[in-house]
Amino acid sequence: MPDVMWLMAALGFGFFAYLLYTRQFKWLFSVIRNMVVGVGGILGVNFMLSGMGVAVGVNAVTALIVGLLGLPGFLLLYATQLLI
Repeated sequence: MPDVMWLMAALGFGFFAYLLYTRQFKWLFSVIRNMVVGVGGILGVNFMLSGMGVAVGVNAVTALIVGLLGLPGFLLLYATQLLI
């Protein structure tokens, strides 16, 4: 199973490098902006929902999900947290 994870990481890095090469830095800055806004949103929603026991962890993976997917990624994180 770890071999599959290395393969997925290599494919993800290759896809990221391809996007960075073809779309230049405009795409990268857009993802970074979405990550910063998304982490702020996660912290705000976690604060509001802390009484209900619903919280999404703030880490590199969740920041990257929100950075790449935007609002749908943000909603996806909370939907999976509610289902689990």
